[in-house]
Amino acid sequence: MAYSRLNQKADIAAVRKLHRDGILNDAAFFAAIRVLRPASMWAAWADRMLLFFGSALLLSGIIFFFAYNWAAMGRFLKFALIESGIVACVIASYACGIRRIVGKVFLLSASVLVGVLLAVYGQTYQTGADAFELFLCWAVLIFGWAAVSDFAALWFVWLVIANTGIILYWYQVGGPYYGFGYESLCLLIAALNGFFVFISHFGSTELAEVSLLTSKPRWFRAALLAATLVALSLPTIDLMIDSYHVEGITILGAFAWALTAGGAYFCYRRKLPDMVPLAIIVTDACVILLVFIGKILLWDGDFYTSLHILFFALIVLGVTSAAAFRLRKTARDMAAETKGTES
Repeated sequence: MAYSRLNQKADIAAVRKLHRDGILNDAAFFAAIRVLRPASMWAAWADRMLLFFGSALLLSGIIFFFAYNWAAMGRFLKFALIESGIVACVIASYACGIRRIVGKVFLLSASVLVGVLLAVYGQTYQTGADAFELFLCWAVLIFGWAAVSDFAALWFVWLVIANTGIILYWYQVGGPYYGFGYESLCLLIAALNGFFVFISHFGSTELAEVSLLTSKPRWFRAALLAATLVALSLPTIDLMIDSYHVEGITILGAFAWALTAGGAYFCYRRKLPDMVPLAIIVTDACVILLVFIGKILLWDGDFYTSLHILFFALIVLGVTSAAAFRLRKTARDMAAETKGTES
């Protein structure tokens, strides 16, 4: 038994388990940790984090600089400063190398400054354009940089901008003038984010050479999966709460949620094992289930008392506990399957 555990691939989790089981003493445990996580690794991590935080603070300073000195600056000075910053960031990105993290951060900075340029242009000339037009133009202008950067942070910023533009379009135009319901917005948001989750996993080699959407970190896919499920959860919850005024698109949204959640759970459990997306899916399903139970217990009755609320609180504890136990069992099963595959 001990030999089989010593024969597996070395990683932090395996070393900690061997230490807990008494196979490794404290000295051997800390020596193994230093080998698996050398000081240079922490130095590289700290260097990257400081680069990100420094860039974020610098960009925030530029934005607040324009906000504070807006009245005292002429329009030519405003445009000259911003455009010079964009050009400088692009040149620095090219000089440092777009495949290096420094070059990627410079390109991200240039993308943010494009948004600042559009905002300054709109405020200077009072074009009367709606806010959604600024965000959609911003997304279009920096799409090429996101495509060639192969940088998850820039893709994430682009998706936030695109999602914001779509939401503002529905709020300012689609809803008031064309009568688009919020269900249409939810389906569109879910389709956009879900497409990027899908293509980051299953994009072909030829497409990856163009869009560079593959091999994105786990947090990128997890954030987009959460956004997709949240968007589809809204019509699903509406269907359960207001079941007497059901529209076809609401049923479509609920069906899309069930299909997406079920398909994603199967994919991340069997095809691409990963506990982070599974936890997101299970958490979202718990919220949907608790809303359904709460609707039956609290809303459908003529009245409810403190006893109803206490009973519902016990149900919440039971559902979340069952979900936690299920996730722990799934994690153990996945770990056992991984060990069986490696052996």
